Amino acid sequence: MIIQPRIKGFLCTTAHPQGCAQDVENQISRVRAGGLIKAGPRRVLVIGSSGGY
Repeated sequence: MIIQPRIKGFLCTTAHPQGCAQDVENQISRVRAGGLIKAGPRRVLVIGSSGGY
């Protein structure tokens, strides 16, 4: 699949699906490699959103 880049200012509004999947896998691996935070909180609330792009 060929994805042509479309850029608005500093945002890239297109991305290759396999590249996105690989980036998520890389992020998961990096977090897991860091191990547990010993003095960290037991519970956290994570709030996120999409920029609409």
